Amino acid sequence: KHINLQENQLQTLPADVFNLLTELKTLGLNRNALTTLPPG
Repeated sequence: KHINLQENQLQTLPADVFNLLTELKTLGLNRNALTTLPPG
């Protein structure tokens, strides 16, 4: 239900990265190099 991806130097995420995570409640993406997020 919770995923912490903070401080992983992520620059991009695939468009389908969250498709199977139907129970996801919180997502931590702080301190990454992301400029956009896929829709969804």
